[in-house]
Formats: sequence, C-alpha cells, structure tokens
Amino acid sequence: MTVDEIAAQFALHGSMGKVEVHAGGHINDSYRLPNNSGDHPDYLLQRVNHYVFKDVPLLMQNMVLVTDHVKAKIRNDYPDEVDRRSLTIIPAKDGLSYFKDPEGNFWRVLRFIEDHLVFESTTDTAIAYEGARTFGAFTSMLNDLDAGKVGTVIPDFHNMQWRLTQLRESIRKDAAGRLKEVKKEVEYVESRAKMMLTIHELGERGEIPLRVTHNDTKISNVLFDQHKKGLCVIDLDTIQPGYVTSDFGDGIRTLTNTGEEDDADLDRVSMDLDLFEAFASGFLDSTRDILSETEKDALVYAALLFPYMQSVRFLMDYLDGDVYYKIKDETHNLVRTRAQLKLTQDGEAKMEDLKRIIGKLA
Repeated sequence: MTVDEIAAQFALHGSMGKVEVHAGGHINDSYRLPNNSGDHPDYLLQRVNHYVFKDVPLLMQNMVLVTDHVKAKIRNDYPDEVDRRSLTIIPAKDGLSYFKDPEGNFWRVLRFIEDHLVFESTTDTAIAYEGARTFGAFTSMLNDLDAGKVGTVIPDFHNMQWRLTQLRESIRKDAAGRLKEVKKEVEYVESRAKMMLTIHELGERGEIPLRVTHNDTKISNVLFDQHKKGLCVIDLDTIQPGYVTSDFGDGIRTLTNTGEEDDADLDRVSMDLDLFEAFASGFLDSTRDILSETEKDALVYAALLFPYMQSVRFLMDYLDGDVYYKIKDETHNLVRTRAQLKLTQDGEAKMEDLKRIIGKLA
C-alpha cells in the first residue's frame, strides 16, 4: 500500500495535500499530511517499528490511556490549548488507534502540533530547566493513574539487576574473544554494582512506588513554543510502569554530558553541574509535591545509574560481537563503553555536589 492509501484508512478531516517525509526520531518512519482545508489541522502519519516494539497494540493502548488522562488534566488549566499541550491520536476508520497493513506494518496518525521548536541538545540552562519542568509536569499529571493499568512494552528495560546478569553471561561466553581487552572496564563495573543496585533494591522493598513513566527523557522529546517554553511531551512509545528515577536519570545522562555519547576523547566527557542543577530544578519544581522523600533522595543515584547502565549495555554488545547496536567500526561499542563509564566516574567524583544540589532543591 502507498502512504496515501494508508492515510485514507484514518478518520481525517479536510482535504490532504502532498505527503511529506517528516524528519525526527530514530525508530519510526514519519510523514506529514498537510491539510488543504484551512479550518482543519495537518496530521502526522507514523509507521511504528514492530521489530523494536513487539506488541504495538499494547503500546497504542498505553498511549491512548495516557493521552486521555493527560488531556483531562490540561483541559482544566489550558482549555483552549489541549491539542497543543498533549498528543492527539486520530483513530482509524474501524475505530482502532492504529492500522495494520497487509504487509504486517503498524501505522498511527497524530494531530500535528504547529509552530513548535525542538532542541536535539542544549547548553542553555533555561532550555534545560523548561524541558525538565515539562517532563516533571507530565509525571505529575500521571500521578493518579494506576501503573497497574499500563502494560510493559519493553520488559526489564531499566532493570539493573537483569542488565548485570546479562553482562556476566556475556563475560562468561566471551563470544567475540574480546574479554582480554576490557578487563579494566569489567573490574570497574563490578566494583560499582552494589551501589548501582540501590534503586532496584528500593523498588523491590516497596520503598519507592511504581509510576507511569516515560522512559526516554532526552530533551528532543519535548516540544517548545516560539518563546522557548515547554509545550508538550512526545514520543510516548516507551510509556510503561517504572520508577521516577528512570525519567530523571535518563534526562541527566543525555543532557549534562559535555562530550558525545561515543566520544573517543575522554577529556571532553564530564557531567555539567550547571545543566544538572537546571534539569533537577525544573523536574522538582513540577514533582516536588508528589514525590516521597525516598524518591527525592534516590535521584542522586539515578544520575550515576543511567550512564552506568548504558555502559553495561555497550560493553555487553562489544563482548557479544556487536549484535545489537549499529556500529561505525569494530571498536565503536568499546568507545561508547568508555565514554559512558567516564561520565559515570565524573558523576561519582561530583557526588557530594549532586547531593547538595538535590538537597537544596528538594
């Protein structure tokens, strides 16, 4: 089926113009459907990657549940801006939230949000604050949504205990014969394992609650308005039950790194404390009243956990022979591992500063 034929399966209003490829995102294919009718919106058509997301109907069920819940909250505060401050899912003509084509591909349509800005990264603390405040507001709006009603789309996604078990199996097998090259990295990972299981153990003991979490809180998953104020959280594919530390920690990992995720020059890699404070300030300004003291205290560990967890995943793939992540060359996963471990180590060296900042803000 052509993209136009697929678009015709949805309950669109107006007259669609020529389909345009829409840039952005690394997993799904996106197309803008411009509307020739001025009194109706443009739309965004997306093919959901069912190789990454094995249960697309469950993913879409989560997305409908969450967007309906968020819209109800936004309607109270911004009655005229509901469709700008939350994603709007357009149903297929059969009433489902998605369409499955004859080739087995899953498609969805969202209302296109006009006049927005996206930042792939930033060194501007004001933007960091606004992005975090918007993620935190999203968390707060979902505070009264029972996490038990939301399905798990990626099992064990942020389960550190499981990730370490996987890594130890990769070490045992040494499938690519590379273990001798990473003895130092393995030693560091093992030496920090107990500390990095802090959040997992808090959750296991019921000391921090399961919440409905976003799980991919990079700054590019917030839309900003033209005044650089946070508008809407997007990319809800990874919504599932989790701990608030996941959304805080992943935001810190992706935002505060002064280098690149795969930076070969480790001198460039560090955790920027100004950006850390800006993100923490924005996130806590939106969540301070709903988080327990234990959750607030755990945010410090989350800042270290997420670069550590990512380094474990890169290291495991390097030992396995580069079977999961796309690579530029045979050392790419090793470079990534070392860069993420450097970010972890820098965060660890600054841990007293991180505690001071969280303590002051919380």
